[in-house]
Amino acid sequence: MNTLSKLPIDMTRQRGLTLLLTTNKARAGITELIAAEILRSPLFVISGSEWLPAFELTRIIRNRTLEVRETLNRLYTVRASTCYRLLDSLVNIPLKGEPILVLDFLHTFYDPDVPVRVRFYKLRECCRHLTSLAFYRPTIVMTQEMQTEDYEKFSPALLSVADKIFYLESEAEQVKQPELL
Repeated sequence: MNTLSKLPIDMTRQRGLTLLLTTNKARAGITELIAAEILRSPLFVISGSEWLPAFELTRIIRNRTLEVRETLNRLYTVRASTCYRLLDSLVNIPLKGEPILVLDFLHTFYDPDVPVRVRFYKLRECCRHLTSLAFYRPTIVMTQEMQTEDYEKFSPALLSVADKIFYLESEAEQVKQPELL
């Protein structure tokens, strides 16, 4: 069912930089991963795109505990819609603390309005900060593999700093309509 739950290690308990490469956005799996983690402990999530789980995450938490508000308060989120904001977000995270999950990491570096040399510089700086954070706390970075020129340019920098790399199989994305009560 969920390829993220089939990973061989408990990524959110081990320090280091774990890279998860997916062939699609894996939103259902990400939502399950976030729910499982915040049921145990706090989690800091940075989204490199506009998507963050909301309704579905709340539904999952509501099905697993009566302490919905307390559980959701363990989730700290930041949206980083540009490579500048992503770097600022990473720089401002304390070295000690809860595990970090970065979603759609490379997405911010595909912006054609930012010069390529600036994007490469920001990417190198982001990777440097990810490496520092991963020394002190579990850090998971998810990105979607793509058959594009931009992905081919920017992915080697991220691959080179990862301690562990997992390639996740494609899972069928299901769109669920909210239930009427």
